[in-house]
Amino acid sequence: MAEITVGIDLGTTNTLACYLKKGKPDLIRFPGSGKLIPSVVYVDEEQNVTVGAKAKKFGMLDPNNEIRSAKTYMGDFSKKWICNGKNFSPTDVAVTVLSEVKKAIVKKMKCDENTQINAVITVPAYFNSNQTDETRKAGERAGFNVMRIVTEPMAAAIAAVKEAELEGKIFIVDLGGGTFDLSVMEADQSTHSYRALDIDGDRHLGGDDFDKKVYDYFISIIEDDLGLDLSDQKKSGLEYNEYYSMVGRVRAAAEQAKIDLSDEPDTDINIMELFNYNGKNYDFKITFTRDEFDDICKELYDKVISRIKKFIFQNDKFGLKDISKVILVGGSCYIPYIQAEVEKILNMPINKDMDFSTMVAIGAYFVASSEKGGMAINVQDILSHSLGIEIVSKDTNKSILSKLLLKGEAYPCSRSGEYTTVYDNQKVISINIYEAGSDCENIDDIGKHDFYGSFNLDGIEIAPRGVPIIDVTFSYDKSRCLTVKAKDRKTGVEKEIKIEKGTKAVAGKQQNPIDFMLLLDTSGSMYGRALTEAKKACNALLDEMIDFSVHRMGLVTFDSIVRKLSGLSKDKERLKSYVSDIKAQGGTDMVAGLQIAYGELKNSKNEKVVIIVTDGDPNSIEDTLNYAKNLKAASMRIIAIGVGSGINTSFLERLADKNDAYKLNNMSELRKTFKEVILKVTAK
Repeated sequence: MAEITVGIDLGTTNTLACYLKKGKPDLIRFPGSGKLIPSVVYVDEEQNVTVGAKAKKFGMLDPNNEIRSAKTYMGDFSKKWICNGKNFSPTDVAVTVLSEVKKAIVKKMKCDENTQINAVITVPAYFNSNQTDETRKAGERAGFNVMRIVTEPMAAAIAAVKEAELEGKIFIVDLGGGTFDLSVMEADQSTHSYRALDIDGDRHLGGDDFDKKVYDYFISIIEDDLGLDLSDQKKSGLEYNEYYSMVGRVRAAAEQAKIDLSDEPDTDINIMELFNYNGKNYDFKITFTRDEFDDICKELYDKVISRIKKFIFQNDKFGLKDISKVILVGGSCYIPYIQAEVEKILNMPINKDMDFSTMVAIGAYFVASSEKGGMAINVQDILSHSLGIEIVSKDTNKSILSKLLLKGEAYPCSRSGEYTTVYDNQKVISINIYEAGSDCENIDDIGKHDFYGSFNLDGIEIAPRGVPIIDVTFSYDKSRCLTVKAKDRKTGVEKEIKIEKGTKAVAGKQQNPIDFMLLLDTSGSMYGRALTEAKKACNALLDEMIDFSVHRMGLVTFDSIVRKLSGLSKDKERLKSYVSDIKAQGGTDMVAGLQIAYGELKNSKNEKVVIIVTDGDPNSIEDTLNYAKNLKAASMRIIAIGVGSGINTSFLERLADKNDAYKLNNMSELRKTFKEVILKVTAK
């Protein structure tokens, strides 16, 4: 079977693919885009999907149906776009872009659609495991055999070392479209070895932020010129199409201005007939200087430079004197101010002859070639974030992160820890795996960290809490796949699984299925922080506490209007998407919420549980309590969670089943209470 091997730089702004041509790495050419394809997707009114340069062109006039910079949200399962009725997650966008890349490769190589295309795909060094996993999945869904994921700085270092014959410790500054990475790599040409020493970064800082600064500046000039408010379409007074066409054209001009000012001290902005105002066409014409650009981007420069200085001067793994070369990667590293500041900090010149935008794809190809038997390259990447499990602190009784694998450890790696139970006579222990949140390595609070996956260990020693000893082992292979093993020392029972991101269970295999209905108060008093915390807790409930392979859940909100967002469902991602859209307004019609829950559960043959979260009394206490009797008579268990100082404890206790009323001081306690509730209901 014929095979093709490629390296792919799946970028926030642009995507590139590298292959072997006449014995040398070369870049795939994309129709209308050259050696790179914009990572942009557009959907027209007939739901036809366009990718790349054409999508960017169409999106300029219709930005609401264009998706760009989706990589910034990779791994964020609440993020979605709806373009002309078609839904996309960040992973869906990546699949769409990569499918176009595969199509171009097949056409260029004149091969069959079924030809196996082996690929190494790159990710920012500071991507967490969820983001990396979603990138891998996107490549596989697009039809690639994804051999390995490597970091962009590692790939760039490999390409640069080969081109410039570098040695020693190399500092890589990677400022892409949506991410900012800092890395120090040690290169040894004699053994073709590349070892990451340390990494740092910001997953939400990049070229898009510079573009936004310029866009806002241009808009402010237009507003001052005409006395308009262009912050949204309604305030502008412009027609829908006219307003969003203006947004798209100014945004494109801002992006191009940033590029132009990398080579020239000033650039002319000339957008003719931007929109019609007072019966006349408005033309936007200015001369935009590099000094003006630097001035409006000072806040971003400060973030970049301060992070570089902290990384270099507060690092115990290397010193400034150890660095032999600095490499800049990513389109925004062409900005002259960035180049000048990096040279000043490092006290060494930048090799400006290198193409900052292509090195990552070329390096990815070298790794891919090595994986398929080409010249051996020894790549040793490191963990960007620590990994561990959730435990309950003996001192505070709060959930915290207990680390096993630490940030900076090299792949592959393995380590074990000793844990125990938190309840007397516990029959099942849940191993809940977390990855340290960005810039939160020194924070214990589990809420600051990213849930990764979970499994249950059944058949553990039945004993008072703290007596059973459970050994947990984390093992990470070179492909960034995590395997976790848990073993009870007394009973010998053990389980070892390769973690599938985002799957969490809180009970054993013998558990009976339960149908849950979650009723969330969204009255006006929930506006602001309370609702934000409630939504976080609901996402944690869905992500971390309900085993959707066993149970179902429905979601209802109640204020002046009651909304059944979802009937009973096993679709966790769909439920989470509804949570993200919840808003607070109006009164508290709890009776109507109970009526919907009753309607959903009455024909269920499973155990039936209704969980109500409220921050105040319903419109009618008497009517609510009377209707709750109907649910209880139908064997529906009611759990009532009241939040805030104004909660009527007597009402909660009468509403809920015995011992199923909970009173919280504030909504930040809801996540912990959800966990207690689900454990009590399911762990039997």
